[in-house]
Amino acid sequence: MNSLNVKKLLAVLSSAAMIAGSTPAMPTMVKAAETETVSTLIGDVNNDNKVTVADSVAILQYIANKDKYNLSGQLLLNGDVYNRGDGITARDALTIQRLDAKMIFSLPESEMETSSTTSTGTTVTTTASTTATAAGTVTTSTDVKPAADITYIHLKGDKAEVAGDHAAVSGSVITIDHSGTYYVDGTLSDGQINVSVADEVADPETVKIFLNGASITGKSAPAILITNAENTSINLVDGTENTLSDGTTAYAGDNLGLAVIEAKDDITIKGGEKGTGVLSITANTQDGISCNNDVKINGGTVNITTLNSTDKTDAVKGKTSVTVKDGNLTIDAEGDGIKSSKGSVAFEGGTVSIKAGNDAVQAGTRIEAVGGTVIAGGDRGFTAVEAVNITGGEVYATATDNQVDAKLLAGSARTVALLNCIDDSTNEKDGMWKKTNTVAASRNFDIKFTKKYKYVLISTTDINGAKSCNFFNLGTDAVVTHTDGKQTQFDLSNVTVFESVDPSGGVTPTETDTPRPPAEQ
Repeated sequence: MNSLNVKKLLAVLSSAAMIAGSTPAMPTMVKAAETETVSTLIGDVNNDNKVTVADSVAILQYIANKDKYNLSGQLLLNGDVYNRGDGITARDALTIQRLDAKMIFSLPESEMETSSTTSTGTTVTTTASTTATAAGTVTTSTDVKPAADITYIHLKGDKAEVAGDHAAVSGSVITIDHSGTYYVDGTLSDGQINVSVADEVADPETVKIFLNGASITGKSAPAILITNAENTSINLVDGTENTLSDGTTAYAGDNLGLAVIEAKDDITIKGGEKGTGVLSITANTQDGISCNNDVKINGGTVNITTLNSTDKTDAVKGKTSVTVKDGNLTIDAEGDGIKSSKGSVAFEGGTVSIKAGNDAVQAGTRIEAVGGTVIAGGDRGFTAVEAVNITGGEVYATATDNQVDAKLLAGSARTVALLNCIDDSTNEKDGMWKKTNTVAASRNFDIKFTKKYKYVLISTTDINGAKSCNFFNLGTDAVVTHTDGKQTQFDLSNVTVFESVDPSGGVTPTETDTPRPPAEQ
């Protein structure tokens, strides 16, 4: 690098350190919200259809105070100009300033780009994507595109258009054949995104699909099919609503029994930085999500509904494991809610609500509740072959047919109460208690059971370590009783089974009917 460029770089670094705090908010940052057209020019963060140092300012202000200087959607994507695909950092602001100082001549910039030096010592960077230049115009390079760049898939009814590499369109099927970042928007009325990375391709990286306001209906085959890939993530762009569904006729032939999202390899669903992206899966005839390996839910809001009451279709199936790490997962399934046929189901964080026609949660080995909130209701609540280990979180599992086997809970580190209820005398049909009769150890809980019930498992912070507690019917404010209809105090050990529990109570609630404080942890 010659001395002139060294001086420019030093000036850029100095200004980057000062610019976020000393520059007023750029009024054009809100322009995208005031108009229907949002710029897709790489580097254009303030939506003025050019790339200048003002865009660098907008990025630094966003990093310094996201609440005050908000960026979202396409503009946030535009600002990811360095190592595209890794999110917004101060290095993106610096890259735009380098472009403005004519130290580079196109965007995006990547560590994987090739560089050459002219006879005058000027470094020339080449890319192969549609990029922004220092003048703010768009240019297209024919060199090899960095692996970190983004491919855009625009869905348009019964067809699609692709801008970028490693995604090909055949009719209404879009096939992705390499790891990378793929942004998907628009509507596909009957088609599929198929991830199929050939075995002979040495490609251990992740295929990252970003749903950016996408709606896909797969009437005769899965809306998203992971045929072959080491890892695939479905990312929900903040502030977007995305839908996947099947048709009203069951899949047949090679697709018989496949789900709306069918994965032969590991699949992860992720939320954006704010977790405001939404994915709604409506399975009219098929299962919701099915995977031969591991399924992970790591963020965002995911709603799954299965409607086939004849075949009792399931919401989420992961043969090896299913893990919920974060986000909000809501399931309404005619069959099982979450199932791992050969492995484990783990709840590590987030909020999970399950209403299931069969088992709410079923594991071929273990159910592990580590954190988060789980409210699960089904014919059976939690069922596992080896163990149900509860070590953290707020857990409520209700059932109509069977209580959780107390022996499976022997390894739980948290206090667990199993409530076996009497019949509801007001329900002559089956004696079940309506879900409005939610039982909890505190009147302050803002929860609601998902389904009618007769059996309840409760393991929460309120009762953990306590020697005794009261339980309350949150629908009626009554104090729950057990044994002979008079006992309101529930004496607790590690795992305690209570018989003849009456959610309707039998006594008038008083100010003293409050749970004992938990023991010191």
